[in-house]
Amino acid sequence: MATVGHRHDVACHGLYFNDMIFSGLPDDGLSLGCEHRTAAYLSVPGGIANASIASARLGLRTAMVSDVGDDVVGQGSLVRLRQEGIDTDGCLVHEGWQTPLTVILNYHGDRTMVTAETPHPGRCVLRQQTPPAARVVIAHLQPFTMPWLMAAGASGGLVIGSVGWDESGRWDLDRLPDLRHCHAFTPNLTEALHYTRSDDPERALDALLDHVPLAVITLGGDGAMAADRRTGERVRVPAIPGRFVDASGAGDVFGAGLAAGLVAGWTLERKIRFAVLVSGLTVQRPGSATTSPTLGELRIWHDQLNRDDPLVEQYDFLSEISTHGAWS
Repeated sequence: MATVGHRHDVACHGLYFNDMIFSGLPDDGLSLGCEHRTAAYLSVPGGIANASIASARLGLRTAMVSDVGDDVVGQGSLVRLRQEGIDTDGCLVHEGWQTPLTVILNYHGDRTMVTAETPHPGRCVLRQQTPPAARVVIAHLQPFTMPWLMAAGASGGLVIGSVGWDESGRWDLDRLPDLRHCHAFTPNLTEALHYTRSDDPERALDALLDHVPLAVITLGGDGAMAADRRTGERVRVPAIPGRFVDASGAGDVFGAGLAAGLVAGWTLERKIRFAVLVSGLTVQRPGSATTSPTLGELRIWHDQLNRDDPLVEQYDFLSEISTHGAWS
């Protein structure tokens, strides 16, 4: 993979939302007309910021490219992201625009979300021409062409494409025109089954290989599965044990782990195993990617395992990762 001119290891390019996260709600949901009290809420950067924060915490040189408003939420978010070590110079701040906000309610082992987003004020970074100078790009795919994404692939960058819930209900891969420029595609199981018109995860994975060299399906509490069309590798990695608390941003954090594996040039199994670990530890605490682990915390997790735990050998490679210096 060409690396000349790549200023960053990872560039995260997509939609930004500020997230307000509530946990500890009744398992049977909320009742109309009632007041529900819970623990303190969290206000954290969300959307593409999840992948950005998780990448930076892993020691990757990270940039975020997105649109924010010039309100208190937007300006405060940029300050917080820079404190995480993220380059935000590529972000576009819109005068008079309200930064999008998502309220996330965690209960019954899942979540529901409400998003407030006003019409975009005009020029949008998603439609820019120049690609981020990065070895790996994590991108939120859109139902329109983003010229920079094709250019990113042509310059030697590996693009990881992700998607959100299809509000149109069409679930049509042809409505993701930039998918053909992606190296990897990482839908969750529900998205993968809808997009491939399949009721079987293995068949869905095969169908996705017709569109990208590296197909990945995240399985929530069951881990992840992946296949590499070029090498013929195929893996299924179970989730790590632990208590689920907050799934917000888990898919984006998984993408950051996968990006690290691509930068390092690992085997498919190691890439997916690492991504499963990073996202699996993140969902055990509320706060989305603001609770994602650093390399040092991953080492501590590994050191605290019982020595007869199979995870010890499976994650021995963590000791090979330098906590200082370049990932590669």
